[in-house]
Amino acid sequence: MTNKVGNQQMLREINVSTLLHMIFEHGPISRVELSRKTKLSPTTVSVLIEELIREQLVHETGMAGKGVGRKMTLLNIRADGGYVIGVDISSSPAHCVLLDLNGQLVASQSLESVRGQDQIRTSLVKQLQQFVHKQRIPHELIRRIGISLPGRLDETQSIVISSKYLQLEQFPMRQALEQELSIPVLLTNDLDAAGFAERFSGAAKNEHTIIFLLIGQGTGAGLVLNGEIYHGSSGAAGRTTHLSPYCTPILAERLRANHPEEFGSMSPEATVHAFMDLVLAGVQPFSDQGELIIRDIADYCGKMLEMLNPQKMILGGWITDNAAFFNRLVHAIHEADHSPYGDTPIVVFHWKEYGSALGAAMLGLHEIFKKKTVQ
Repeated sequence: MTNKVGNQQMLREINVSTLLHMIFEHGPISRVELSRKTKLSPTTVSVLIEELIREQLVHETGMAGKGVGRKMTLLNIRADGGYVIGVDISSSPAHCVLLDLNGQLVASQSLESVRGQDQIRTSLVKQLQQFVHKQRIPHELIRRIGISLPGRLDETQSIVISSKYLQLEQFPMRQALEQELSIPVLLTNDLDAAGFAERFSGAAKNEHTIIFLLIGQGTGAGLVLNGEIYHGSSGAAGRTTHLSPYCTPILAERLRANHPEEFGSMSPEATVHAFMDLVLAGVQPFSDQGELIIRDIADYCGKMLEMLNPQKMILGGWITDNAAFFNRLVHAIHEADHSPYGDTPIVVFHWKEYGSALGAAMLGLHEIFKKKTVQ
């Protein structure tokens, strides 16, 4: 008897998730169309939709049909039926965003940066509680909190195995935050989150397979395969160690050491930007050095494209700050990619420094509205 009840509950959860997913992806949509698309009986659809309306996740938005024929009531996700928070703690200051259930940005705020377990358990928790209170949203309407962070997570995306920037080792961060906040928490790598944001509503909206490559203060890649973030067998997918010499601080330090008369007193960011200008102006030896960097990055990107064959590649960081430099790099990548199927579109990231926070929130939405399957 217990197994039968459990199976019925599981089936109900699967059916509810299927309906929510369809409404989120295709709404406004009628009950008749939901029944047709999901293969669920009209009675099942009707009963479950009424439950979702009572739970304030779904609402009726109008009528479809013209003339004297029967008109159908349309359904859509109720935007104010819940909210998701996205937090990026990979930068200073940290970034925090609030999205409604339709993925629209409701509020954003900078947060004080945190380091170590104690600050995450106290300062981060307090700041998030204050952020929620400021929005005057009931606690129960915060459906998910997504946390984007630099470092390696375990295969369950629950434990921070290592994060040098956050000074964490083997920290059960998801459990710690859920205990303090009483809200479901998702953890994700910052580059994975930024790539997912681009796929969800940025430079690769509606694409299901993308590569997001960032070369900035650090370097790494976020991979979205068939609509899902790919973490790898041990959570370490997306490492791009080969490109580390081109990170802003490392490249700038090398340039200042070798050419103190040109770059000696500049900040790392200003050094790299001045270097790009010299490369594009054809000034030696910078022109040759720049060409070697472009070719090396392009060869690496070409191999990634050849292996994964994505719909789009998105680039971020200093390599996108100068349009002429970026265009030269894109041309070199297309030369390095020997695909017989044509050039893969390569574009600049849309969300910039807010991508990781937005991506963390969007992952929360994805978790709410994804289809459940039998485990």
